[in-house]
Amino acid sequence: MTDIFDRIKQDHDAARELVKQIESTTDRAAKKREALFEKFKLELWTHNKIEEATFYSKLEQKGDRKESLEAKNEHHVLNSMIEELDTMPKDNPEWGQKFHTMAEILEHHMDEEEDEFFELGRKEFSEDEAEKLGEQFDSRKKVVKPALSDVD
Repeated sequence: MTDIFDRIKQDHDAARELVKQIESTTDRAAKKREALFEKFKLELWTHNKIEEATFYSKLEQKGDRKESLEAKNEHHVLNSMIEELDTMPKDNPEWGQKFHTMAEILEHHMDEEEDEFFELGRKEFSEDEAEKLGEQFDSRKKVVKPALSDVD
């Protein structure tokens, strides 16, 4: 089974890969950039919501409210940047620069989670709790991702 830490890390690695793919596009590849960004946006929004509902809500229950609120606030900042990027033309050089800035903030956030927040969670959660949270993360993702996806 996959615990919550491995589950979150898997999503982070997938996000890092999508960022690389998007950053390798040029302004002239607007359609490819748009398609990759749509996938990135859906994955990140899904991840953030589920992470908040599982990992961070459990940290709050254990008394780690300050850390949880910090991470949720970083999610809010990232989501705001994604919403702005979503409205901009993808063939605009400004879009690429803004995406790069957002990607740097995202990388910092993921590194902080993997280093500091995972360490905190490993102190707070038993192995059974971490496994159960991993299962909850997976089961919620199966529901949330389709709910956030565009209707065909």
